[in-house]
Amino acid sequence: MKKLLVAVLALAVVGGFAAAARADLEGSAVAAIHLKVTANISVTPQTPIVDAGSLQIGEVIVPIPFMVHANTEAVKMWVTATDLYKGDIPVAPTVHPIPLQTGEGALIEPERASVKGGGSNVAPLPSTPNDVLQGFPAYRSSQITFESAEAGNFSHPVVVTLAWTLADNQQPVGDYGGRVMLSAMVVPDTGVPGSGG
Repeated sequence: MKKLLVAVLALAVVGGFAAAARADLEGSAVAAIHLKVTANISVTPQTPIVDAGSLQIGEVIVPIPFMVHANTEAVKMWVTATDLYKGDIPVAPTVHPIPLQTGEGALIEPERASVKGGGSNVAPLPSTPNDVLQGFPAYRSSQITFESAEAGNFSHPVVVTLAWTLADNQQPVGDYGGRVMLSAMVVPDTGVPGSGG
């Protein structure tokens, strides 16, 4: 009986060593991976060159289409625009440009999005140039925050409407050109109700 007990204990010890040896031949561990997706936005003109038609005298109202894509629901937008210069040349003009109607502001109309918190979608413009756009003296509007009707992103066509007025019926004939830029900035959602604007 004593010999049997010693034999059993010896097998147990040997078996334990074998189990330990087998366990040391294989191992595993788990690492958790975390990735943060950051906010991004793109703005592109849907019509790079907009034909405003022809004018003898009076006002011309021009809709300019853009596309805005962002991975946030709220987007802040503003417009920078110029007068229209003969020959599309703003440097040392010898002909007075056709002035932008700054008093009417810049109408910003995104599809399936509205002004965050309510309010007007007309961005006021300054009465005198406060910026430069591709060499043109320019008027930069105030900013308006819009919120998408889609959950989690802002991906909408946006139409900017501006007006220019030709008051001088002696304005020389020819082609007149200027620039309009729509700028947009993401407004990240902080997860706090009422935030993001």
